[in-house]
Amino acid sequence: MNTTTPRLLTAFAGLAIAAAALTGCAFIPSIPGASSGDGSDPGSESELAGTTWTGTDSDGDMWGLEFQSDGTVGLTYNGDGFDDAGDVWAQAGDTVTIHIGFDDGDIEMIGQYEGLDAPMETAGTYDGGTFTVTLTHE
Repeated sequence: MNTTTPRLLTAFAGLAIAAAALTGCAFIPSIPGASSGDGSDPGSESELAGTTWTGTDSDGDMWGLEFQSDGTVGLTYNGDGFDDAGDVWAQAGDTVTIHIGFDDGDIEMIGQYEGLDAPMETAGTYDGGTFTVTLTHE
């Protein structure tokens, strides 16, 4: 009986499983605005820090977002205010990412920042749908 072939197959299967597990970890999204661990605040150096933006989305919902300097987002949604530590934002170049947790699921928004005087066009996704909102600086 040749035991080399089953051992090789077992070894290759183990490597394939390990590679798949590591590859899967690469696709776990990072939470925008999460602390880098170096003690810095993710939004503290952005021009957006401390500003408030408002708009009505493609579903007719009214949004107000306060980009706080600690990387969190103060939210007003259809007139109700929220300020949860899990609602975060980050900026990389002209791309702004926003993560907001709702009771029925999280949303992710991505927008292009072109300055305080220009509207910020954002695209949002949630489990089961998408929306857009044009935010303007107050």
